[in-house]
Amino acid sequence: MNDNYLLALMYDFYNYNVLKGQNDDISYYINQIEKYSSKKILVVGAGTGRVAIPLSRHSDVTALDFDKERLSVLKQKNNNIKIVYENFLNFDTDEKYDLIIIPYSTLQFDCNESKLKKMLLKLKELMSSSTIAIFDMSESFNYKIEKNDEFLFESYCKEIKDDVSVYYTSKRYDKYINFIIKYKLKNLKKELIENEKYYYYNPLLIERLIKEIGLETIDLDFGYNNNNTFTHKHLYHCRRKK
Repeated sequence: MNDNYLLALMYDFYNYNVLKGQNDDISYYINQIEKYSSKKILVVGAGTGRVAIPLSRHSDVTALDFDKERLSVLKQKNNNIKIVYENFLNFDTDEKYDLIIIPYSTLQFDCNESKLKKMLLKLKELMSSSTIAIFDMSESFNYKIEKNDEFLFESYCKEIKDDVSVYYTSKRYDKYINFIIKYKLKNLKKELIENEKYYYYNPLLIERLIKEIGLETIDLDFGYNNNNTFTHKHLYHCRRKK
């Protein structure tokens, strides 16, 4: 296994051990499939399939991501999903989707104002007059405190048959927060680093860009359910402006 593939496996390993509650969004998206009677869905930033795979049991799903190794992990889990290895901004297709989902703050990943506008313009380009797009923005990045190489947990990863220790660093900047996740693989004697930055949530910017490019917000949910959990999540439902 090369290091990039190991990092793809660590992505699932980390989510399972740290972000278990994030899976509440799956039932939310299933409800939206039913609400909008969606037969054909595009999941942008599909990764290893955390969202795409369960949704594929309800609709025809295309999974798009620029990370080849994560998509490889997805394919091993489920080979019925159409997989597209492409940067979203370069994605070109004649397919028409009923629902486009951009989950888990994907639009905030390494995405300043200029890139965000390009992403939303690409989203509009892929939408027909009847397409609904849902994207998930997180306010939590705005308030996370800085940490320096904090030990999170140690656990056995069955996919690589090794004990893994996980350390967490977060550093705040003016417009984004930088996360560095360090994985120490005991038997393989490897140290892997995941380095990501997420831009802070700015609702005024989002609404301005939505209007500028000719979309409209038809719904805005706070959290994935009515239990007052994940209220830092802001789920925009958009369509082309009529």
